[in-house]
Amino acid sequence: MELTLAEELLLLGMDDKSGEILLSVSTALPFGLAGALLLDLYIAKKIEIRNEKIYAIDSSQTGNKLLDEALGLINVKVEPENTSFWIKNFNSSIDDLTEKIITSLVDRGVLKREEKKILWLIPVERFPTQDPMPEVLSRIAIRRIVLENEEPDNRTLALLSLIKASNLIDELFLKEERRQAANIIEDYIKNENIGKVVADINNEVTEIIASSVAGSVAAASVVGNF
Repeated sequence: MELTLAEELLLLGMDDKSGEILLSVSTALPFGLAGALLLDLYIAKKIEIRNEKIYAIDSSQTGNKLLDEALGLINVKVEPENTSFWIKNFNSSIDDLTEKIITSLVDRGVLKREEKKILWLIPVERFPTQDPMPEVLSRIAIRRIVLENEEPDNRTLALLSLIKASNLIDELFLKEERRQAANIIEDYIKNENIGKVVADINNEVTEIIASSVAGSVAAASVVGNF
């Protein structure tokens, strides 16, 4: 079963048993998912980046509803926009981006939908793992590349950049492995042929996340002063 980068990234950012997004990545992950859409479209040769602007170069359908929706937004824009614009725009223009990716994984039998109640009263939905193999294979591939020097293909390289930008390194590697993993992933992003596009999207996601976190901290400090 071949997943999109966005689907694969979301699986890595969810708790398999509880079916919830991990708290440690909850701020970063939505922006990482938006970056994943761009990388999916780039790898599929639907978009290209020229002079730091994103252009749709093939408007034909990808066969994936969410990717087609994202491509459609780029295609109808009169003036081309940069990576940062689209990472922010996808989260505001695509209704329930995360939920749409979850629904796709439920439809494909990777996750299952469960209804639970908070305080025995408030209904909430959770999405624990039903088929663990896609995530298991992803984790094995990531560890082989980072810890065993296996050569990554372009797609896996893009996933590694998203893992770094989405603050998932601590979730995927043991404490004693994390520094090495971060350094190796950084080297791959900088040095590979696809690295310029990957690095651009990685940097934009990281900067947007840092700005978002800074804004949240500032807001919390203001509230705390009242």
